[in-house]
Amino acid sequence: MAVCKEAVISNDYKGFGVTNRGREEEVGNLLQADCVRRVSDNLAFAYFYDPEPEDEGRGYPFGIMQKCYGLLSEEELAASGVLQLREGPFTNLRGSGVLLGFVDTGIDFADTAFRNTDGSTRILGLWDQTMEGETTADFAFYGRAFSEEEINLALQTENPYAVIPSRDENGHGSALVRAAAGSEERVGENNDNPYGGVAPLASVAVVKLKQAKPYLRDFWQIPDNVFCAAEEDIIYGIEWLLSVAERENMPLVLCIALGSNQGNHTGQTVLSRYLDDVARFPGVCVCGAAGNEGGSGHHFFGRVQGEGYEEVEINVAEGEPGFSTELWAVDPDLFTVEIISPAGEVIPRIQGRAAFNRQYRLYFEGGTVWIQSNLYDQSVGTQGIWIRFADPAAGVWRIRVYAEGEFSKSFHMWLPVSPFLREETAFLRPDPYVQICDPGAAREVLTFTAYDVVSGSLYTEASYGYTADNRIKPDLAAPKGEVLFAGTGMATAFGAGCSALVFEEAIREEAYVILDTLVLKRLFTASARRDGRDYPNREWGYGKLDVYGVFVRTPGRVLT
Repeated sequence: MAVCKEAVISNDYKGFGVTNRGREEEVGNLLQADCVRRVSDNLAFAYFYDPEPEDEGRGYPFGIMQKCYGLLSEEELAASGVLQLREGPFTNLRGSGVLLGFVDTGIDFADTAFRNTDGSTRILGLWDQTMEGETTADFAFYGRAFSEEEINLALQTENPYAVIPSRDENGHGSALVRAAAGSEERVGENNDNPYGGVAPLASVAVVKLKQAKPYLRDFWQIPDNVFCAAEEDIIYGIEWLLSVAERENMPLVLCIALGSNQGNHTGQTVLSRYLDDVARFPGVCVCGAAGNEGGSGHHFFGRVQGEGYEEVEINVAEGEPGFSTELWAVDPDLFTVEIISPAGEVIPRIQGRAAFNRQYRLYFEGGTVWIQSNLYDQSVGTQGIWIRFADPAAGVWRIRVYAEGEFSKSFHMWLPVSPFLREETAFLRPDPYVQICDPGAAREVLTFTAYDVVSGSLYTEASYGYTADNRIKPDLAAPKGEVLFAGTGMATAFGAGCSALVFEEAIREEAYVILDTLVLKRLFTASARRDGRDYPNREWGYGKLDVYGVFVRTPGRVLT
């Protein structure tokens, strides 16, 4: 375990998600890895000592590189039926007995929004992956984990953060918890939100994610000044939250308000496949965000006609330090690309059907372009081409896409999620659909888009569906949040809080273990509020979340 801890923390190790093939020692010997850590029956992470920067290293295939996830939000109780359930004489639901779990930027644990009326904490566990030191908590094998008792002891001091120096410097994680589970009554201060969060009596567990390692940020060209989490740290965080729920014997609702445009948007990333497994656990609900890519110009859909090519134009903003774009085939057709810089310098098409890996330095405009092709990506079964631009010239870059094959000759391309790019960097002829971010594109995850309860309209930046393999996503629309943080991430927190209310009723009926993500998805989609549109659709999914409708429209009481 000591070696694995060093491998996860140290920048000298590179980690990859691999199919679990048995005992960790056997997988390690097979892959010649320095460390293997099993996560589930289907997934393990393998680590290799490789201190060289990625540009000077082995040139790992982009398909096996860990994906990086950014934040998907930048609060409306009556509109979704929450107040009716809270104030009803036979319901009075506030999330009691349910654990809400968050993997995000942390939590300001001393805030009165996360306390009981006597001043004690409602946080059953806090794992700060960014801290140094030893921890004895199960599954939290790096960073520092703090128990409910340790947090309460800190709260009894004059400066709790001197005892537990873990804060949410970004604010995103605290906003999510406040929306999903903020207390109704604030301790020692005037309450500016008398209703609190959706489930104000739910218990809370929080993981503060560490930033992705430099080699991943460099590989994907992600700016240093934005939050970016790697798949391994998110998955280890979820593993720990599951352990807390098991220890406390409580149902768990996971709120995942992170997203990525990496991969082919069919829910086949390592994180998405892991969450599909978790979503099937009895007593667990996984809530994810659709993304805030609406109007970003970050998706392109093309079809090559005859023996010609489809030209894709990308406007690169002035001062853009670098970025990558991915092309994914729809069918088993094969594609090659030719790239033309704003000044007309040509990176020639690589002929033939073989996979390739090339780097080019431009003579006249400077910068480099790195092109990789996976002939048939192991996770999705079709070809993927990854193009990485470092220090690119501003202006319009043209990518000519050629096809070989007898199928549709169709392909998708995506640019990174909005926090990772300058606003002006976008496709000139974008397609507005198929924008659902992973892990929101995962098959079993309950995926939320966002809407404005005042105007009744969809949040302007919400990602449109469906998935690239034409599955219905998003599932539902929930309130977008207000003020500093708004978007599908906050909508997901709202949806997670509503899921906790249904779990609370199931606990009363001593039947919560028969609930999982799929059952909750069916309950919510069947009772969603719908207007005159055709449903489901690419914008709203099955309609607006109405948790009160679950009780009104379901014959008898839920799960009786």
